[in-house]
Amino acid sequence: MLKYVIVTDDNPDSGVLKKARYQVATLNRLGITSELHIITPEKGNEQESSTIKFFYYGKFQRITILSRFVRAQKIRSIISDIITTLHADDIFYYRGLEFMILYYPRAFFRPFRKCRILSEHQSIEINQHLLYHEYGAAVINALTGSIITGQSDAIIGVTEEITRYWKHRLFYRNLPSVTIPNGFSVPSVGVRNLPSYTPQELHVLFVGNVSRWHGLDRFIQGMAAYHGPVHVNVHIIGDGDELEHIKTLACSLGLTRSVHFYGFLSGPDLDRVFDQYHVAIGSLGIHRNGMKQASALKVREYCSRGIPFMISNDDPDFPPTFPYCLSLPPDDTPISMDTVIGFYHAVYAHQSHPGEMREYAEEHLDWQVKGMQLKEFITKIAGAGALPDTH
Repeated sequence: MLKYVIVTDDNPDSGVLKKARYQVATLNRLGITSELHIITPEKGNEQESSTIKFFYYGKFQRITILSRFVRAQKIRSIISDIITTLHADDIFYYRGLEFMILYYPRAFFRPFRKCRILSEHQSIEINQHLLYHEYGAAVINALTGSIITGQSDAIIGVTEEITRYWKHRLFYRNLPSVTIPNGFSVPSVGVRNLPSYTPQELHVLFVGNVSRWHGLDRFIQGMAAYHGPVHVNVHIIGDGDELEHIKTLACSLGLTRSVHFYGFLSGPDLDRVFDQYHVAIGSLGIHRNGMKQASALKVREYCSRGIPFMISNDDPDFPPTFPYCLSLPPDDTPISMDTVIGFYHAVYAHQSHPGEMREYAEEHLDWQVKGMQLKEFITKIAGAGALPDTH
């Protein structure tokens, strides 16, 4: 039995929770009995099933030191209850808790549990805290992150850069590790209908929880600096911490008629968006997290739907020869609209690109492909017997 545990207050349709659901569904199809345990503030419209369970720790009206402590204790109790039900052949699989020392029950530590623990890492967390000036969290991560993550029996990173970081930080443990880039449930979305190609009009799409590392400010500054004949519009789907800053920036640069905001969309409303716009923005600011590589869920969805996209980082699933991904400089300079427009003209010279991108996604990005890699690693860890403690 594998229990995938995630603590989140994200929307149920967020990319993080979609990924976790797909991972669990794929592992079950591949013969590894798995459950997803979602720890979240309060009950919504979620539906439990035989493989998805919800645990609620309660929502607080005001965030205080006391409410944070109570929250941590409730989450701690839930995690403890899950771990103590697991046996030597079971696996506790988690992500997103690395720096929160109060969340870890005694049962999490190696001498007090029977199961194996796998930790999945999507980023170099301490850099992310520093980016948002969360200095307290960064200090806690620096002091306790190695202790907590070091209790794992194995590490999974979504890029080689992340895997190397944790291997270096936990050099004293020599933990088994593997790099498995993120996947996407390709059959869960359709191939988009190709919008009309109008050389003098470019509509650019962004879908996601708007954050600093997405670098939308770079694109908007590039729009302001461009004075050519093509009218560039950007359409932003989603909410996020950085959204108000982006709105203010667009207004200050006189781009309110060219930068459009729609809030969170899903289902058919989101499907229609992909039929209307020409190219998409992945992430243009991963370097702000102190990283060169990323494995973003959104660009995997873009590829599955058949919309060309731009990024400013290396992605292990998209080699430089992939023609429908525009690589841009990994710095804070404004994005060159001439470069983006040239990319737009080039990809629309190939009207078959949605189908070609979909085929690539099926062969390289689908969870069935990633799941086989994950299954192989999990089977290796589960069959390794008692792993040595190298302290």
